[in-house]
Amino acid sequence: MEDKNNLVNFFVNYYNPKNSSDEAIENRKYYSSNKAKDYINYISTGIADMKKMDYVAYMKDKEKSYGLFNQDGLISSEYTKGLRERLRVTNSIIWDCLITFEEKFGKTWCNSYEQAYELLKTELPKFFKRAGLNPDNIEWFAGLHENTDNRHIHLCFFEKEPQRIRPRKKGKHFSIGKIPLPAILECKANLELSATDYKARMRANRLLIEEHTKERLRQKSGLVLQSKLLSLAEHFPKSGHLYYHSENMASLRPEIDSITNYLIKKNFELQCAFADFKELAKEKDEKFAHYCKRNKVKQPYSFEKKYTQDIYRRIGNKIIIAALNIRDSNAKRLKLNAQIKSQKYAQKKGLFDQIVECMEISKKVDFEIMKAFQDYMEKLENIRYSQLVELREDQAEM
Repeated sequence: MEDKNNLVNFFVNYYNPKNSSDEAIENRKYYSSNKAKDYINYISTGIADMKKMDYVAYMKDKEKSYGLFNQDGLISSEYTKGLRERLRVTNSIIWDCLITFEEKFGKTWCNSYEQAYELLKTELPKFFKRAGLNPDNIEWFAGLHENTDNRHIHLCFFEKEPQRIRPRKKGKHFSIGKIPLPAILECKANLELSATDYKARMRANRLLIEEHTKERLRQKSGLVLQSKLLSLAEHFPKSGHLYYHSENMASLRPEIDSITNYLIKKNFELQCAFADFKELAKEKDEKFAHYCKRNKVKQPYSFEKKYTQDIYRRIGNKIIIAALNIRDSNAKRLKLNAQIKSQKYAQKKGLFDQIVECMEISKKVDFEIMKAFQDYMEKLENIRYSQLVELREDQAEM
C-alpha cells in the first residue's frame, strides 16, 4: 500500500515463466507482449483505454507520457519491435515496477522525460546490484506518466540471459523473482535524494576537489611534496595493479592518505572545497536519517564516512599517478645526467687525445725545423769552406 507520507514510493511485481496458474499465464502474456494491447502499449500511452495513436501523435499529447526510454534515451519504434520480440521469447522473470512521487515533489523534481531519464539511468544500476542482479545483463525500459496528479514512472526489466531461475543447491538459495526489501528501500531513498539538486551540488564540489588536487600534483611545488611522492613510489610493488583499492597496495594506503592530508592542509582552496564536501555529506546524512525515520527503517551507513572514503580513493589514485610520473621523470633525469656525464667524459677524452696528437705534431714540427736549420747551417759551412779553398788556390797561383 502506498504511504502518503513518502515522497517516493516503489512497487515491484514479478512474473515467473515457471508459474503455470491461469492468472500467471495471462499476466505473463500481457507483460511479455503476447497480446495486442500489451504492457509496452500501456506505458507508451499512459491511459487505460489504450487509444490507438502513432508515436509522433502520442509525443504531442502532453496529457499522457513522454514516451518509452531506456539507459540510452528515448526508444525508437524500430527498437520497440525488437523489444516486443525479446519479451515474447525470454525465459527470464519479467519485473514490473511502479515508482510514484508525492504530488508537489514529483512536479518539481520528476516533471519531464529528462529528469526521469537521469534518475533511472543513475540509480537503476545500483538497484540491480543490490537486488543480486548483474546490471550488464539487464534490459529495461520505462515511461513517465503525467495523467494523474502524482507523477509516476512505469518500469519493466528482464535478464538478457536468465540467471535468477536456478535449481536449489546445497547451502545456497537463489530467489526466483522476489526483490529483497532492503534493495527497494535503498532505491527509494536514493531516488528521493538524487531527484533534488543535492546530487548536482555534490558532484560539482567533488570535481572542484579533484581539479585542485590535480593542479597541485601537476605543479609538484615544494621539495617536501616531491620527497613524499618519490618515497611512495620507491615502495610500490614490482608487480600487480597500482591503484588505491588493489590488494597489493593495502599497506601503502596510510602513506597515500597522509599525502592527501598534506595536500589538503597546505592548499587553502583545496581545504575549503574539502570542508564544503564534508558539510554536504553531513547534510545528506541528515536527510537520509529523516527518510529512514519516516519509513521506520534503520539507517544502514553514514554518507559522510562513505563519501570521505570515496574522495580519498579518488585523490589517492591521482597521487599514485603523480608518484609514478615523478619517479619516471627522476629516473629519466638520472639517466640523462649519466648520459651527459658519459658524453662529457667522451668529449674530454677526445679533447685530451687531440691535445696529445697536437703535441706530437708540434714535436715533429720542432724536429723538422731543427733538422732544416742544421741542414741550412751545414750548407752555409760548406759554401764558406769552398770559398776559402778557392781563395787559397788563387793566392798560390799569384
